[in-house]
Parts: sequence; structure tokens; C-alpha cells
Amino acid sequence: MSTLTKITTVESKLFLRDSTSAVMTFALPIGLMVVFGSIGLGEDDPETGITKAFLPVMALALSAALLGLSILPTVLATYREKGILRRMSTTPVHPGNVLGAQLLVNLVALVAAAVMVLLLAALVFDLGTPSNMLGFVVAFVLTATALFAIGLLVAALAPTGKAATSIGMLLFFPSMFFAGVWTPGDLMPSWARPIRDVSPLGAGMEALQDAWNGSWPGATNLLALAVVTVVVGAIAARTFRWE
Repeated sequence: MSTLTKITTVESKLFLRDSTSAVMTFALPIGLMVVFGSIGLGEDDPETGITKAFLPVMALALSAALLGLSILPTVLATYREKGILRRMSTTPVHPGNVLGAQLLVNLVALVAAAVMVLLLAALVFDLGTPSNMLGFVVAFVLTATALFAIGLLVAALAPTGKAATSIGMLLFFPSMFFAGVWTPGDLMPSWARPIRDVSPLGAGMEALQDAWNGSWPGATNLLALAVVTVVVGAIAARTFRWE
């Protein structure tokens, strides 16, 4: 068994033992699906432009944002604060293995949450499945990589775990607004729509909804996600420190 595999196994157990992470990743999106699906939010509404894709995509985006902007950077910043990464850098077990393991654990958690959301949408609320599955997967991967890149940058800059949590939450709530979570479809103010098209979470939600409804995700949305992934990821890689 490789070093990365061993560390990933340990990090997976720690993730599942942390009730906060489990609730934020799995219980909260599922709860949103159950609550809002029960009151009919999943139905198409021509007056507001809200489609049946909005509810499952919103639940999935919430899980991705919490993992990328809060859970991932908090864990990594806490490890650095406690000296875990510094001590590992002096051993044959490079701390980069912890970084890789955390990315894998969070990605697997996001995929698991996505599977649960898709099953609920199809089997319980009759919302169907993404009509353009390839486009949905592309949008899903780019949304995850963009949000995780931002999370790595937060972890690189935050001096402590608490600071990483605070910064993540400061990014989380504006991201949810500009993604249209509270003002979906045509309810979003006209001045905010251009920001929605290029903000990581907004572009991700639009791309995922387009794919769910059968279209190919918009080029602007995909390009925005790719740019964030490459640029922010590169900055995070250059500024990340082990101590």
C-alpha cells in the first residue's frame, strides 16, 4: 500500500468522524432536497425562469461550496497551525501526501453527495436526471476544481484554522447570493447577472442547470470555471507553505 493510500485512508476516517463535516456535506443538501422538494420547488415556473433543475443543482452546489470554501481550507490550515505539515516535511513522508489525500477525500465526498442528490431527484421527487450527462460531468468537474482551488488559496493564506473558517464563510455567503440561490432565475437583479455568469459558484450552477435541461453548458460559464481553476490554483501552489 502506497504512502498516499495510507494517508488517504486515515484522512477518510477522520472526515467521517467529524460530525460537522458529515452534516455539512451530506445531511444539509439532502435536507434541502427533502424540505424544498416537498413544497414543490422542483417544479418548472415559467414566470420566474426557475426549472426543475434548480433544486438538485442548488443542493449539489451547496455541498461543493461547503467542502471547497470551508472544510478543505480549515483542515489544511489547522494542520499547518499545529505543526503537522512542518514535522512531516522533515520525514520521508512528504506533507504533499496530506494535501493530495485531502483533495481526494473531499472529491470523493462531493461525488457521494452528488450521487445521493441525483437519486433523490430521480426516485423521490420525479425531477429526472441530467439530459446531457456528458455536459453535466464536465460542469461538475470544473465547478469542483474551481472551488477547491479557491479553498487551497484560503488555506495558503490563512494563518490559523479559525481564520480559514472565517475567510471561507466570508466567501461562501456572497458566492451563494451571486449564484442565485436566494434569487434564482429572473428573480436575480439585473446588475448581478453578469457577476453570476463568471463567479465560480454562479457559473457552476448555470452550467449544471443547462446540462440538466439538455443543453451544453455555456462557453462563458465553462471558461470562467477553467480560468479560476488554473489561475487561482497556480497562485495557491506558489503561496502554499508547510509552516
